[in-house]
Amino acid sequence: MDKRKYQRKEIDLEVELSYPDISPMIVHTRDVSAGGMFILLDNAEKRPIIGEMVHVKLVGESAAQEVLPESAAIVVHQDPTGVGLAYIEMELDT
Repeated sequence: MDKRKYQRKEIDLEVELSYPDISPMIVHTRDVSAGGMFILLDNAEKRPIIGEMVHVKLVGESAAQEVLPESAAIVVHQDPTGVGLAYIEMELDT
C-alpha cells in the first residue's frame, strides 16, 4: 500500500543541488511532488546522507519554476540511483 501524502509526477528537470562539503552540482530529477523530489545521483562521487539538509534550485527557464521554487530540503530516502528529498518550509518572522 502506498502511504505517500503527495502524488508524484515523473519528470526530468535540471536542478542545482548544494550542501556542505561539496561544490554545487547540476543533477536531474526522476520525479517531483508538492512535498519533495527524487534526484538522480548514481554517478555522483559524494552524495548527501539521510537527515542531511540540502538546497535545491531549478536551473534554466521553465514553467516549472513557478511550481518548484528554490528550497531547503532534507534527505529522507536513498537508493543506488539517488536520494529522495522532502521540502522544508521555513517561517520568517516579519
